[in-house]
Amino acid sequence: CLCVCVFFWKMSLFCLCVFSVIVLLFVSDAIADPFAPKITSINSTTAKRSWHASEENFATLYAVSAKGYDDPILMLNLTSENHYNAGYAQGFLLAEEIIDNYEALIKYILPEKDLRVVMEVFLDTQYPILYNHLPQTFQTEMEGILAGSADRNLSEAYLCSQRGLAVASIAVGDVEKDILYLLKNELEPESTLSIAVTSLLQKGYSINSIAKEIASSRLLTLGKSCSFFGAWGSRTEDGRLFSGRNLDWAAQTGVAKNKLIVVYHIAGTIPYASIGFASVNGAITGMSAAGVTVHEAGDDSKNVTMKGFSWVLRLRAVMETVTTGAEAREFWESTNNTMGINHGIGTASDPSFLALETNGIYTAYFNDDDPRERNYEVNGVHYGFPLKHALWRTNHAYDPTFIANSFQSKPGTDTFNRYLLLHDTFVWYEKNTTTISDAQAVNLTAIVGDKGGSSRESFLSCANAAQGENVVSAAFRPDPAGDGVMYVAFENGKGDSHTPACCNHYVKFSMSEWFGVY
Repeated sequence: CLCVCVFFWKMSLFCLCVFSVIVLLFVSDAIADPFAPKITSINSTTAKRSWHASEENFATLYAVSAKGYDDPILMLNLTSENHYNAGYAQGFLLAEEIIDNYEALIKYILPEKDLRVVMEVFLDTQYPILYNHLPQTFQTEMEGILAGSADRNLSEAYLCSQRGLAVASIAVGDVEKDILYLLKNELEPESTLSIAVTSLLQKGYSINSIAKEIASSRLLTLGKSCSFFGAWGSRTEDGRLFSGRNLDWAAQTGVAKNKLIVVYHIAGTIPYASIGFASVNGAITGMSAAGVTVHEAGDDSKNVTMKGFSWVLRLRAVMETVTTGAEAREFWESTNNTMGINHGIGTASDPSFLALETNGIYTAYFNDDDPRERNYEVNGVHYGFPLKHALWRTNHAYDPTFIANSFQSKPGTDTFNRYLLLHDTFVWYEKNTTTISDAQAVNLTAIVGDKGGSSRESFLSCANAAQGENVVSAAFRPDPAGDGVMYVAFENGKGDSHTPACCNHYVKFSMSEWFGVY
């Protein structure tokens, strides 16, 4: 039983004895009801499947059961000599889950079968461009997925992996134009694509409306409610780094059935954990044994390209390569961007956090308390409130060069509300001399996860949880010696019983058990 201090708005401090860690937080503006994130431990870990090729190449897929989850969290712990064998292990052990997740996702987003055909042909035309701009290590990993799934007689999993990676990597600014080009210039008689397009035209679609409906689907648009933060130094316990990340995107698609954490031990690289879902072999977020955390929040730009390093694999490459903030920037500068995204990279060895506002041709680097952010105004309205030893982003930018190629010059209401909530939370902790540790990091993460509304108050309550689109929420206490801790939450349930990740239980993973000696 843990005694936890709970704050209520305009009331005195008192302590309650509870069985799980709960921190109730209030920010500077009046909030009617508090928000309480929940932390839980693993109930059980059961081996589901294994692969053993040699002493250097082996893997086990585990089912991790915890409170709040109808289906277990899948955890693949793999060791390999190279990326090819890492891919083989994924294809061999995850083939069914890869297929299930891809099919669930595309059928949910595009119920019309013929639209799915057009979508898949489009993804298949984009994948070679994406593949050709991957480092050789990740190209061979994709080949390994093909070989592993083929040995399970489930080669379809490789095609689903290709398409899943393309979905995650599409440069959104060009999608409608590219689909129109496909429909107007590459229709071959009697082809699957031609038959599907003819059927859609007979149903009343036009070529333009086909392209528009696919391009505007949630499948090809990054979440506009994502967020991340890092805190360290004077704000945190022992000055160490804490960070967090939310993915708010297309809830209740069915992919949460196969939620996945992959722990990679690839020879010659740093061990790391990649958090996401089966069907995409990249990182939505994650943490390495060297204490590096990686984060993303969509921030669309007019400057986009497929001729770069797919961001979900690029984040994996950061984790397996980088140990310091300087190395993180050096690595980023040595690789190529694709689309408009805000990224965050935290490094525990030199406690710091770097925010990157990126588009296809440009990256703006931000440290804490940056003057570009502090001085940002539009029409006399101030929009930037940076702080020392804290850095965060939602879905807008602060670099003038980046903003010049954005679709809007100022943040929308939803993204700015979340930005201010994080700012106010940091300030509230500072004013109340509360040092940020694990529970506070979980609270900072959970408070800005999508809970079914865009008003400031909606983020402080799970009253509309069924409508929330927060599908992954994770907080990190990284450690440069491999002793880091992750608190990971996924969405659960459907319909009226749906619970977004930030309203669900955050499962504590002590990663020294998975990283081993580092």
